[in-house]
Amino acid sequence: MVKFSKKLEYSLIALRHFSNSNNEIIRVRDISEKYNIPHDLLAKILQKLKKEDILESVQGVNGGYRLLRDLSEIPLMDLYNFIETNTSIVECMHDDDTNCEVSLNCTIKDPLSKIQSEFENLLKSKMVSDFV
Repeated sequence: MVKFSKKLEYSLIALRHFSNSNNEIIRVRDISEKYNIPHDLLAKILQKLKKEDILESVQGVNGGYRLLRDLSEIPLMDLYNFIETNTSIVECMHDDDTNCEVSLNCTIKDPLSKIQSEFENLLKSKMVSDFV
């Protein structure tokens, strides 16, 4: 079964929090404590979201982050790609995987490839706002 990583789950939780904040500046610690998300991991996630222009950072004593983009304009596939290092549903579909012992005789690679494509199309059709 395809499973979202904790990083992707935490991203969605944080984005939901931002979307309900009335454009207020929110500190990483506030989200971390409220949802019991490891602070350092959440900080890295929010930095990635800033790099992708989903969030903006505000410096200073009262600094933090605030939502920069409308979540209804961000396909879930984009968020998935920003956060995850690999979007393949099985190991043999990794671009860098050459260690499959049955690769030459694999009878399910084509059907799995189709499922991979369908999965990606589903993620492209859903917006982040559908999950927050």
